[in-house]
Parts: sequence; structure tokens; C-alpha cells
Amino acid sequence: MRHRKAAIIIAVFFIAITAATWLWAQQQEPPIVIDDGTVLPADGKLHVLIVGEDAGPNAGTKARGRSDTLMVASYDPKSGEVSLLSIPRDTLVEIPGRPGRDKINHAFAFGGIDLTLRTVRQFLNIPIRYYVHVQTDGFRRMVDALGGVPLYVEKDMRYTDRAGGLYINLKQGEQVLNGEQAEGYVRYRQDSDIARIQRQQKFLAAALKEVLKPSNWLKINQLFKIFNESVRTNIPVSVAMRYLSIVGSLKNSNVTSYTIEGKDDVWINGINYFEADEKKLAELIETYFYAGVDQARNQQVRVRVAVGNGDYASGEQVADLLRRSGFQILSITTADRSDYLVSQVMSSSEQAEAAAAVAEALTLHEILVNSEVNDTADVVVIVGKDMLP
Repeated sequence: MRHRKAAIIIAVFFIAITAATWLWAQQQEPPIVIDDGTVLPADGKLHVLIVGEDAGPNAGTKARGRSDTLMVASYDPKSGEVSLLSIPRDTLVEIPGRPGRDKINHAFAFGGIDLTLRTVRQFLNIPIRYYVHVQTDGFRRMVDALGGVPLYVEKDMRYTDRAGGLYINLKQGEQVLNGEQAEGYVRYRQDSDIARIQRQQKFLAAALKEVLKPSNWLKINQLFKIFNESVRTNIPVSVAMRYLSIVGSLKNSNVTSYTIEGKDDVWINGINYFEADEKKLAELIETYFYAGVDQARNQQVRVRVAVGNGDYASGEQVADLLRRSGFQILSITTADRSDYLVSQVMSSSEQAEAAAAVAEALTLHEILVNSEVNDTADVVVIVGKDMLP
């Protein structure tokens, strides 16, 4: 299901990156240059998982909540196209390390943001490395700090979940939603997950209009403070800075949002699940998240994958992703050590262009070019702990 949306929807996400960069700039270390090689940027597609956490009865404690909202945002700097994929929270998936299949939002309760990221990677087969994790209490505080968000509520909404700490009582009509009401609007799901996703996108557009009002500029310090307390991300400043320039130009970009198609009436042991149509999902991912791959060029590039995180399966998954983009995989070997935290793409200076193509396919944003790199392959990929599990 494809929906054309104004760029205003996805801009919220990139504004979040801007804020995070500003807040954490002095806390981050510069990228490490290995040996005496030259590190070059590779501005490929930026895939980011957006997770909205429902703390529920665990609010104020150290216990994890559930991932109430799951979206994947993908930006292609070459085409200027932005894709936003919403994942129904009840989607039936395999969760790494867990028996059988379960709801995708349970991954957060089992293993936090790390397991959620691994689960979504495996489900979509997209090399997502970065996340933005938003807690619902921060969402409410942000809306209240703006003085509310004007919105037309399309129907009466009533629902009570005492265990989850959710109380919804909204009337149809135009109104200004405060933080608690706004949370109820975006979380209401008594009709369907698909309708709920559409409401979330509608609310984001209305909220951004409020953020951009001159009267709210004086509140920027307060908004940043709430953001810093309620949002977490692993996007390095070195990566975020290269994409910040798109924030101002998003209004002219081609922004499209997608929702996974499937059946929402699947019952297993008395529990209702959403089951994705795997064929349609694969077509959607291939068309809108891997579009523009130069297969003919990539077929000329020979790649050696070296496992540097102690998990050979991750090397096989990286190799599969590269084959999908047309690259020749010469071998999958073991790296010189197994404690690489960050994945690396290396090549000689003569193969820098080939290395850039590999880095973009894996959404790795730095390449080590060294004249002393001597390998039977054109490009070497060292798989660190930040890559696919």
C-alpha cells in the first residue's frame, strides 16, 4: 500500500537527528583512522529505525516497556527520495534467540533496542545500523511544551487499558490536543493497526507545523532539554553532520510512506497477530529501498568478507546483502581479531570507487583507503559488532 505524503511528515525525524547532533556534539569522539590510511566519506542511503516506547506500568522504573511504534526511515542523498515504512506492532516474526515466532513489539521487552534492531533487520533484510528511540513520556512533555497540537479528530475514541496506563476519551471534531490526549490519539488501535499508523502520520504533520511557528522558537531550549532526556540514538555525529543539510530542502523532496500489507486476523493459541504478505513485502523492499543499484558496475567488483565479531553467521548475511546488489563474493574468512566494534571497508587507492559502492550497499559511512592494502579481492569488508547479527 503506497501513500504520497508531504515532506513535512518525515522532516520530524531529521529534525530529531539535528537536535541530537547539537546536544551530543561535545560528547562524541572523532572517528579513528586506522594505520596511516585516508578515511573517505561514503554518503549512501541512510536507514534508521524509529522506535516509540510504551513504558506502560513500568514508567518511572528500570523495567523495559514495549515498542509501541516501529518505523524505518530511508533517505537516498543521490535522488533526494525519502521512504518511510511503518511496521504493525503485532506483526508475526522470528525474534533472534527466541523459540518460535512472536509479535515484533515483544522484541523490545525481551532485549531492548538492540534486539529490536536485530529483529527488524532480519525481518526486512535491510542493513539498518542506526536507531532513534523515543519514550512516550517525552512525547507527552514535548506536546505540552508546544502548548498542544491543533488537529481534527475524525471520530470518537474511547479506550481504557489500566495495565498499560492508557486512558483515551476523545470526541470527534477540531480541537487542540494536550500531551495525554495526543498520546491517546496516536496509540488508539480499536479499529486496526493500519488506521493507527495513518493517524500517527497525520499527527506528525500537524505537530511539525507547531514546532515551526515563530512563537515556539523561544521554547527551543526547553524542547531540547526534553529531547535530550527522552530520546536516544546511536547515530554518530560524523554521520549525522553529513545529512543535516537535507533538513531545509525536504520540502522539495519526494517523500513516500508505505505500510506493510498482510492479514490482521491471524489467531494462534487465542492471540491475534498481523501476518505480512512476504511476497509483497519483498517486492516493496526491493523496489523502494534498494532501487537505483548499478548491478552491471557492481558485478565487476570482487569482495572478501572478513568476520571480525566472532559470529560467522553475520559474515554470511553481509555476503548475501552484497550479492543482492550484484557484487562478487570471493570468500568469507576470519579477520585478524574478533573484537571489531565498528565494521570497515578497505581498499587500495586504485579501488576507492569500488569500495565506495560496497560501503553504500551496506550503509557504512567511512572507507579506509591505503596504498599498502594488498589482497586478491578489490575490496575487503571487516564485519564488526555493529553489523547484522
